[in-house]
Amino acid sequence: MKNIFYHLIRKPTVISILSTLFFLYIVFLAVYKIFDPPKPGSPYNMILETLLIVSIVPLGLLIIDRLLVIKINHIRLAIIEGIVFGSIFLYYFIFVNPF
Repeated sequence: MKNIFYHLIRKPTVISILSTLFFLYIVFLAVYKIFDPPKPGSPYNMILETLLIVSIVPLGLLIIDRLLVIKINHIRLAIIEGIVFGSIFLYYFIFVNPF
């Protein structure tokens, strides 16, 4: 168990940072929902449930990323992730949604 947290804290990558922030956001929303319950018929319940269902994807990416960090140097992996995500965002902003 110590080995997992060591790689998560000491060897961060783009996917690990983004997925950790996503899970912290979900925890914040759940705690907020406990102290300020929504009114009946409010879409807030559906939003939190959708985030919990969609969180399967970041969890899978985080697990794959942590397994790759053990095998590959984390700096090289962060550069590869940056290039992949940068090319996806560049494609989106140039071809899909030009200003």
